[in-house]
Amino acid sequence: MAIVEVVVPQMGEGLQEVRILRFLKQPGDSVKRDEHIYEMETDKAVLEVESPYSGVIVEWLAKEGDILPIGAPIVRIEVESAVQMPAVAPATPAAEAAVPRETTITPPREPVSMGPRTEVIIPPRTRAYAREKGLSEEELRRIPASGTKLMPEDIDLYLATRSTAIAEAEYIDYPLSPQQRTFIYRVKRSSQVVVPATLKRPARWDAVQRVVAQFKSQANAPVQPSEFQVFAYCVVQATRNHPKFRSQLVGEDTLREYKHVNLGIAVARPGDELVTALVKEASALDFVSFVRAVQAQIRRARQGEDQADASIQLLLTYMGGYQMIDAIPVLVAPAIAILFAGDTFLVDDVPHVNLVLTFDHRLINGVGGAEFLNEVARNLENAEQLMQQGLG
Repeated sequence: MAIVEVVVPQMGEGLQEVRILRFLKQPGDSVKRDEHIYEMETDKAVLEVESPYSGVIVEWLAKEGDILPIGAPIVRIEVESAVQMPAVAPATPAAEAAVPRETTITPPREPVSMGPRTEVIIPPRTRAYAREKGLSEEELRRIPASGTKLMPEDIDLYLATRSTAIAEAEYIDYPLSPQQRTFIYRVKRSSQVVVPATLKRPARWDAVQRVVAQFKSQANAPVQPSEFQVFAYCVVQATRNHPKFRSQLVGEDTLREYKHVNLGIAVARPGDELVTALVKEASALDFVSFVRAVQAQIRRARQGEDQADASIQLLLTYMGGYQMIDAIPVLVAPAIAILFAGDTFLVDDVPHVNLVLTFDHRLINGVGGAEFLNEVARNLENAEQLMQQGLG
């Protein structure tokens, strides 16, 4: 085996630098020759670059967002020396092998018409600087350049001299965060495949509150569960008797049933971002282990780690404390269902919550959804006994 360094390829005459947008492969991933491994931005296009070798990604030599000169090392790949090493050459063969197909090129949008203007080149460094300043692509293309290339200094001059009317525009464009772009992609994809149906019913919440109070009253309690964590445990236990809620559709004609449910939890982050915490094989855990796992995974999610993957079967969303007692949760594939619990309200002086279940009607029918929802409600109403069983 041998390790080779792949450099940033020369994609066109006069190109001096590129901006690395995102990595499509991670260290340890296998890669085939001509497979896309990263995305970069040049003066005039966004390109997905192919690997000149088959092998395993060892490490990336830059970070997403970095601006690199042409010919700079970008990634190390472990290859079979007998097969791959003859292909190694200074930079040209790698560049030739990395030329993406025409379909991978995303041309920049046409500039806003403001009279005759010679097209100028916008280097990646300038685009990155414009994003830092909150400039949209349309506004960036309206900025006059002092030469054939638009430079950061041109942006500074534009910002210093633009009129008060522009400075006080009625809107500001901001780039979406990677997490939000990912969420949009998932929701859009789900809308194309999922057939959603929704059921709702109230459930008593007083037993959940008593469980939380009991643990708080114990000086040496192994965990301090929240109301949400008790709720989540009750839901997970209900999946034991309802296998479709720990299943997934594979294609259009296969049901894949898992022994234990992989639970996804919607977690809010600053800026109204939404990420997912994942507790794998949640129904295999006792109550204490379950609470610890939920706390740990939510902590990671709040730090920005989105754990959503193709293994999730059931999603939970909880709005206790937000004065929202009702909602229709949106199901995001590949999960088969999502269950919402809202804030508490009183019925005859007894706290209740509304449970709202959205499920994929391709797999689950109304009766199956109702039976699952009713068992969740019974578990909540008998939460104290369920916790005792979960403590062994």
